[in-house]
Amino acid sequence: MQEYLSAVRVLDAVINDGKSLDAQFKSTDSPLSKQISYGVVRDYFHLSEIVRKVVKKPLTGKNAELHLLLLAGLYSVDNLNRPAHASVNAVVNAAHGLKLGWAKGLVNAVLRNYLRNQQSINDGISDNLEARLNHPDWLIQRIRAAWPEQFDAVIAANNARPPMTLRVNQQHLTTQAYLDLLTAIDIEAHTAEFADSALYLAAPTNVTQLPEFARGYASVQDEASQLVAGLLAPAPGMRVLDACAAPGGKTCHLLESFPGIKLTALDLEASRLRSVEENLQRIGLDAECVVADLLTYAPAEPFERILLDAPCSATGIIRRHPDIKLLRRNSDIDKLAATQLTLLHAAWQLLAPGGVMVYSTCSILPDENEAVLEKFFSTTPDAILMPIEAQWGYPQPYGRQLLPDQQAHDGFYYARIAKAI
Repeated sequence: MQEYLSAVRVLDAVINDGKSLDAQFKSTDSPLSKQISYGVVRDYFHLSEIVRKVVKKPLTGKNAELHLLLLAGLYSVDNLNRPAHASVNAVVNAAHGLKLGWAKGLVNAVLRNYLRNQQSINDGISDNLEARLNHPDWLIQRIRAAWPEQFDAVIAANNARPPMTLRVNQQHLTTQAYLDLLTAIDIEAHTAEFADSALYLAAPTNVTQLPEFARGYASVQDEASQLVAGLLAPAPGMRVLDACAAPGGKTCHLLESFPGIKLTALDLEASRLRSVEENLQRIGLDAECVVADLLTYAPAEPFERILLDAPCSATGIIRRHPDIKLLRRNSDIDKLAATQLTLLHAAWQLLAPGGVMVYSTCSILPDENEAVLEKFFSTTPDAILMPIEAQWGYPQPYGRQLLPDQQAHDGFYYARIAKAI
């Protein structure tokens, strides 16, 4: 029962209060509670339509918690590795724990009705596009317009559970050597197709079980994110700026991959920069960490390499953060694109002549990627587009787009820009 009480608390914060899913969990929340919470958010549109079909009156206002409990129950009977009747009983008991004892009969009836008529109920909502694809309509339309041929694969990847991916610290050992360490303790993994430092685990594993994790031999980072360091490729002694550094994965990867660089990790918020400092401490490498606004930051010298991993809609990592489908709005995209262009121009002022900048986002929407670069180049005469020759992703006029892969990497966009001398 407790897992449902915890899940309803989390779901209420996300769905009704618009808060981030990851930030709602307490140390006392069980793995099962987290699974239910993530599952409901991931399948929210489908589950909500089922409730709408089988419950005659809308469950809003004072009945909002009952709606969330039913969502959790429907998810459970479909997805948990236990008898469906056990989930039904636990959800019914949770109604009492939520002081909804009057609704125990309703909860029991709805869930048992669904179990008896599961196929017909699901068939009855198949004409609802949002419910069938588990995405809001505005995002469905944007993805379809941008990637018509890849649309089905992108939607499937967004709705899947993501793989756990590691970045192997090449200053300690090779990727193959770390794979051998995993194999020796029966953790199944395989190498990645594109990033030399990446390993995919066959099943998620607590990091405390990973060999020498505490000493920085490996870190958790998606393969798509690991491609950024190689695109920037700074030489020893170069001044490098990671302009939006938190939580620090790319900062650490740059230091691991290119010893001898002088790296500054910049972020607007001190609380976010602390995660960068913690990651650096674990891997045993150093960077100058600066709390500052990129728009007003004034370093003593310009940088020879700049990474601008810009704030974005995160539509390329929905499978890792399914609350994006609930929290993001269509109107956000134009606002984000305007911010990205402003940050790009600000970072450009900090780049030395002859230097190189990599602009990246974890978005798959052209408005935040190609359109931003097009506007930037139209007003920046000393900007020179550098081609990205690679075997991955889709070449674009101003960069390269990687789409999320259900079995592999997230979605990411990359562009390389040189500053004329």
